[in-house]
Amino acid sequence: MGKQSILLFIALLFFGTAFCQYSPGCFALRDITVIDGRSNNVLSHYTVIICGKHIKAVGPTKEIEIPDSVTIIDGRGKFVMPGLIDSHVHLATEPTVEDNRIRAEKDLKAMLLSGITSVRDMAGDARALGSLSRDAALGQIISPDIYYAALMAGPGFFKDPRTHQSTQGGIAGDMPFMRAVNDTTDLPLAIAEAKGTGATAIKLYAEISGALAKKITAEAHKQHLLVWSHANLDDASTLEVINAGVNSISHAAMVSNWHSRNIPANLLKPGLDDFFWDSVFNTLPVKQLIQAMQAHNTLLDATILTFKEAAAEPSSGSTRRYAWTAMYEIGKRFTMLALKNNIPVSAGTDVDENKFVQREIKMLVNACHFTPMEALISSTRNGAMAIGIEKTTGTLEAQKIANLIVLSANPAENIENLDKVVLVIKNGKLYNGDH
Repeated sequence: MGKQSILLFIALLFFGTAFCQYSPGCFALRDITVIDGRSNNVLSHYTVIICGKHIKAVGPTKEIEIPDSVTIIDGRGKFVMPGLIDSHVHLATEPTVEDNRIRAEKDLKAMLLSGITSVRDMAGDARALGSLSRDAALGQIISPDIYYAALMAGPGFFKDPRTHQSTQGGIAGDMPFMRAVNDTTDLPLAIAEAKGTGATAIKLYAEISGALAKKITAEAHKQHLLVWSHANLDDASTLEVINAGVNSISHAAMVSNWHSRNIPANLLKPGLDDFFWDSVFNTLPVKQLIQAMQAHNTLLDATILTFKEAAAEPSSGSTRRYAWTAMYEIGKRFTMLALKNNIPVSAGTDVDENKFVQREIKMLVNACHFTPMEALISSTRNGAMAIGIEKTTGTLEAQKIANLIVLSANPAENIENLDKVVLVIKNGKLYNGDH
């Protein structure tokens, strides 16, 4: 393919509506505006050189020399930033039915073309997840890179039908990726077996004490696995979970330590205003939680959207909707407090995979008063931190993997511009955006 043909092909990638992908080898985004995910700066008139799957150079256009062998893409009027990361998905809860391979591949393709280059799956059938993850990494399916957890919970949790859906062909609670644990469990063996499934982390879910959470976390870290946990574990409060040393907690709405059975009755009614919710929030020990998160470098996977949508679900009874509303109002305020205190917040959805993380990012701006740049960092750098891949991706800088998106308008000015994707770059391969 000659130089002119390559440039024509690139033009089609930018402006065509039909899907295509291309691996140009070495190419440069010349004179483009950079949002690097490292700072609040928007860097105009920059050039980014990509060779293979890595970013080779980033800098002001006037300072970057582009070799003659490098294909040039004119970036004037466009914006490049790190690819988005959804830090909370569930791709394989029921892989033989609802989450079947055909649907998973369709959703993953749509995710990638919308600008999502990595996802963190928070527990499902690791057999299906391992296959998807492998094929995504090798480029055999059009998909974000997939990182996933092996779940551990108390024995009583495995009555949940979802655990049986995820372990078909085996026994829920007795699979290496979905394990019942208690004080007599051989943790070094259980965690080694979990690691053998290809999992990046152990997820702590329910009916685990603070003492056991601490033992699991210590052993997982010893075996070079992260620990991702619900913000409370029924038998362990949020403070106990944080003090166990987990790497991240999910669901800001859970920091109240309320469950549906114990939400105060005076909260289960309509018409409660912001002043009311502020006063309720201020009765909770949230400052102590923030201090513990700072001490343990704990990341918050807030998942605001899923609680907001549950509160608006008309099929739920009124009491249940009011309960979800209470959880949402507390979670929203805790997320805002975390941001104010420099706790890293990541963007995760925990909803059907055809509703993407861009909606959570916009929720952080519109409901939690993040600036657009703060929300972008939550969905890039902080998302990489949640997965544990921040050394290789999540920011736009030399030597990192070229997981990037190119937009036709500035998302740091208006978060709605995240939808204006014209080009996705994953592992150095170019895909036209989700038109």
